Amino acid sequence: MLPDDRRRFLGQADPPLSPAGLEQAHRMAERLRAVRFDAAHSSDLRRCLETAAIIVDAGARSAGHEGAPRVQAHEDLREIDAGLWEGLTVEEARERYPREWAQRERDLVGCRFPGGESYQDLSERVLPAFARIVSGGGRNVLVVSHRGPMRILICQYLDLPLDRVFSFALDYGSLEILMVSPTPV
Repeated sequence: MLPDDRRRFLGQADPPLSPAGLEQAHRMAERLRAVRFDAAHSSDLRRCLETAAIIVDAGARSAGHEGAPRVQAHEDLREIDAGLWEGLTVEEARERYPREWAQRERDLVGCRFPGGESYQDLSERVLPAFARIVSGGGRNVLVVSHRGPMRILICQYLDLPLDRVFSFALDYGSLEILMVSPTPV
């Protein structure tokens, strides 16, 4: 448990859902209970796996069927690796790593977190994983991931340059609907 409620870099740490996260997952499950998912995919981190299971289970109970898809875990859908900044507040990261912070301010996309990934690295990991999911087929496919990967996907499908990754709001526990189809090879 973190010592306070301040916003922190929470990359690939693997805590379970908080009480607020559980509430968000159950609200999302309620919103999506009428959707029959053909497939379900999730980051392999607990907070996403728990959310995906809650959504899939609620849909199966609502429809009165046992045919809910098994949630498939994907390491490539994880949040960006924040490296040495994991668990730090913005203020702590800026104070402890002033040179790296300044570099990040100049090049948000290409600058790696100390000991971690850059947004370019994240893009190179997430986009092929999502393409594999899409090529797997299914009309309604649930993908539960994190804000970083979702920002990458939104930039990709809105044809925005990656340096616009923070030009739109994206809340925790939010729902993004992407309508895509596999591209013929």
